[in-house]
Amino acid sequence: MHDYGIWTIVTPVITIILAILTRQVMLSLMLGILVGFTVIHDHNIILGIKSTLEGVINTFTSSGNTKTVIFMIMIGGIMRLVTVTGGVRALVQLLTDRTKIIKSKKNVQFLAIIISALIFIESSINQLVAGASTKNLARKYAIPPEKMSYLIQTAGVSVCSLAMINGWGAVMMGIVGVQISNGLISGEPFDIVIHSLGYNLMAWLSLASILFYIFTNISWGPMKKAEQNAFHQHNTPALDSKETESDEVIEHPNSNSVLNFFIPILSTVLMVPVALYITGEGDFSKGSGSTSVYWGVMFGTVISFFWFLGRRILSINTFFEEIYIGYASMLKISSIMILAFLMGTVSADLNTGAYIAQITHGVLPVGFSVGFIFVISAIMSLATGTSWGTFAIMIPIGVQLGLSVGMPVEYMIGAAISGSIFGDMTSPISGDAIVASMATDCDHIEHIRTQMPYALVTASIVLSIYLYLGFTY
Repeated sequence: MHDYGIWTIVTPVITIILAILTRQVMLSLMLGILVGFTVIHDHNIILGIKSTLEGVINTFTSSGNTKTVIFMIMIGGIMRLVTVTGGVRALVQLLTDRTKIIKSKKNVQFLAIIISALIFIESSINQLVAGASTKNLARKYAIPPEKMSYLIQTAGVSVCSLAMINGWGAVMMGIVGVQISNGLISGEPFDIVIHSLGYNLMAWLSLASILFYIFTNISWGPMKKAEQNAFHQHNTPALDSKETESDEVIEHPNSNSVLNFFIPILSTVLMVPVALYITGEGDFSKGSGSTSVYWGVMFGTVISFFWFLGRRILSINTFFEEIYIGYASMLKISSIMILAFLMGTVSADLNTGAYIAQITHGVLPVGFSVGFIFVISAIMSLATGTSWGTFAIMIPIGVQLGLSVGMPVEYMIGAAISGSIFGDMTSPISGDAIVASMATDCDHIEHIRTQMPYALVTASIVLSIYLYLGFTY
């Protein structure tokens, strides 16, 4: 394993700083990747450029990456179909005018959280469905997309990291199982992970924080400015007419039905656990639910085809015309996702996670050990944009550190998971953050910029609790 020294963290640092300063995610990712490959090739810029260009293509040699990109593109087609057939409009009317379930901003925000929490099988699916279900309602009640993306991603990632019957749980149990098989700890992986999730404080307090902000209607920092802008724009007549024009619905007696929303969406969502059962846990336990979501979106597209043609809302020609428009709308987000995958590859080649863990190992007193694992996991996930990759590295380190200093391994595992999801919520190169931005029609950097302060406050409270646990044990 090559030791790149301090250069191993230069790539993610440059990418994150550029993304925040320029607000151009693709440019920042490309430059960060270029720097990374240049370092890998002994600072040879020519070889760095060559590897960057080839790396984009090589990203597709991973079936998981390819399936995820195809999923991202195809889900845009389904979202387009449920919009132009009046499914989204009908859902909004059902929740507001007919049933009166949604009467206020609080109701809309609660709905987004509930949907994200209920679909805990896969974090991309729950955010996409929650976004599609609520973004028109959010416009109606002048809730900014920044606020909706914050709520949807925070709820989705937190719940997924706490659930055991999904990919997250399978990965955690697999990692803990290795520690058991190596003789470091004893017990059943399920029992150990269940007890550890009680100390996944970032997830628990993140859920508490979004409920707090909804109940109190408090906002501050960049999020407050985003809410003020949304309120101002909502009361601008020019915007109202623009929104009406963009909400194009095909005129047909069978349009404007909630079934036009639920049939495509539910067929996609429900196929995911079915695909998980058919393919077995192996797909998820290796750190990817790409096969299941790929099957889901394929199945949802087929069902949509027969549903909309059967109801004569769309002909074969118009079905494909509309779905291609939806695919085209996903070009930007899919391009960002491809570069994010490549950035993950570069970080792995540079051994970024291992380097951060190595230079910080064993430098603090025992009482700091739990907080230390949390902080290092947070830094690592922020730099790499991956929660699963981070806790795959940090859970074993946490277990070994806990055993060496006499700290409960449940504390250490919980802290590793907590730190890992911090980066998932705040890194510009996080896949879940990219999906949350797309699902709510939010500018990606604005999503990161407005969510970051809220996540930092929650993380500060979490760190304080870990320090208390460490010094009082």
